[in-house]
Amino acid sequence: MKDIDMNEELLIRFLTHTCSTEELKQVDNWIASNKANADWLFEMERIWSLKDELRFSDKQEIEKAYRQFISRISKKTLQLKYRTYFYSVLKYVAIIVVVSLLSINLYKMLTPQEPELMNEICVPRGERANVTLSDGTKVALNSDTKFTYPSHFSKSSRNVSLIGEGYFEVTHNPQKPFIVNAQMIHVKVLGTKFNMRTYSGENSIVTLSEGKVEVESSNKENKITLHPNEEATYSESAGMSISKGINVGISKSWTKGELAFMDQSLSIICKAIERKFNVKIVIADRQLAVDVFTCHFKESATIEEVMTLLKETRKLNYSFKEGKIVIYKSKNSMPMEKV
Repeated sequence: MKDIDMNEELLIRFLTHTCSTEELKQVDNWIASNKANADWLFEMERIWSLKDELRFSDKQEIEKAYRQFISRISKKTLQLKYRTYFYSVLKYVAIIVVVSLLSINLYKMLTPQEPELMNEICVPRGERANVTLSDGTKVALNSDTKFTYPSHFSKSSRNVSLIGEGYFEVTHNPQKPFIVNAQMIHVKVLGTKFNMRTYSGENSIVTLSEGKVEVESSNKENKITLHPNEEATYSESAGMSISKGINVGISKSWTKGELAFMDQSLSIICKAIERKFNVKIVIADRQLAVDVFTCHFKESATIEEVMTLLKETRKLNYSFKEGKIVIYKSKNSMPMEKV
């Protein structure tokens, strides 16, 4: 059967489902006249359908689909006239696709994009830092902390990474979750205030001041939702636990340069002192390391004043030795008192 020519206007009306009954019959006759016609139109319909998928695809996925399409086209034994005609009509189809998808920035998706610029803040011991992110979120960073964040967040989420301790005041955005990634846990919020401590070798702790947060272990085996004045603690050995009625002022006292602890072990307290004053502390007595203290040191306190106050509990003594502070059990130790 002799081939029936299809003009470009008819093709466009067919792809946009605006053909009349007579035009549809013309297309059907054209397909029936030759298998090559049917194959060619099938490929055109597939390309056209991609316009609805592109908005959900990234650039790599689009390029992969394009390479697969070109490969299939090159393997077909279409007549030369159909190859020539294909590239002629493809020009018009491409124009329509671009115009119809302006609202979702198709042009940006199909043109080369600069790689997302990541920023990294490393706060040394003895220092603190503050940063405001592109969405208005404010983050305070404690000593010995590394914080990684993008110059601009993606369209679907706000992802950052933390090693150390940070206090977050997250700008509310229900359509774009704010996610803090750490080695052992991930915290997901929409807009809230919370403290997060994730130092290497220590339990990961999230304390909520306002709003609501979701805390999940990296292995996906533990997940809880926190409400104000609640605290989640996670370790790989003990799993996830939750404490209620927390004094959130203590958890974020470091943001003002202070040190405050409520029934904390001496080992935990000493690690915080090491970071704040950039010193090395050795606890010589293993039992002393697990003894608990409640104490509060003002921002102006020096390392000598801090150690003197701890010594006054009569539970411990200390000395400076080879550039380190060595803590040992006091010979005249009394039943444990709180500072």
